[in-house]
Amino acid sequence: MEMPNGQSNKGKEGGGNTDTPTDLLRRTRISFLVTSGLVIVFAVSYGYLEYYYINDPVLGKTANLTIKGGTQHVTTLIIGGLYSYHIYPMMIIFILVGFGPFFDSISFNILGRHERSKAASLGIANVISAMLVEDFTWFFYRWWLPLDNDPKRGMLMQASDWTTKSMGSTPIIHTNLLGNFVIPYWYIIAIATAAIFYYYAFKRSK
Repeated sequence: MEMPNGQSNKGKEGGGNTDTPTDLLRRTRISFLVTSGLVIVFAVSYGYLEYYYINDPVLGKTANLTIKGGTQHVTTLIIGGLYSYHIYPMMIIFILVGFGPFFDSISFNILGRHERSKAASLGIANVISAMLVEDFTWFFYRWWLPLDNDPKRGMLMQASDWTTKSMGSTPIIHTNLLGNFVIPYWYIIAIATAAIFYYYAFKRSK
């Protein structure tokens, strides 16, 4: 049977895929938004886990952070300010979730090359955002509901914290609610970089 516009409705009657390019674009954008939301939830959750439950060497709790009968330590910095638990499982989780649409595209060939590059851009933006949110969340918990044995309890990021060591920071002084704290320069760079990749991922195709 022919439709009024000359197109067959055979695919519709047979249950085939009748998505228009607009429908596919809308579904892709929803998938991107959901993925971005999920990776932020993971980041906040991991920040909670890291502050309250990981035997963090930053707090000087290193007595049992050894392997192979105590002959090897896992408190050595791997790169920058990252310890082993930052690489695995944190980064693995962020990459798997943040690049979800890209992996789907590779596995099932559901997106064209242009949309696949946008999915990859989304993944990069998500991982950068997750690293930023996870790091800030750690300090947020230290300020909001700190551990009794934390020597810097009640403080947000400080110039002496590890997060400022690689690139430095700019001070924010005399805020009534948050007290004195600093904004690491890598936060600013991360926000700007993620914004660029998010823009590319979500901009409308011509």
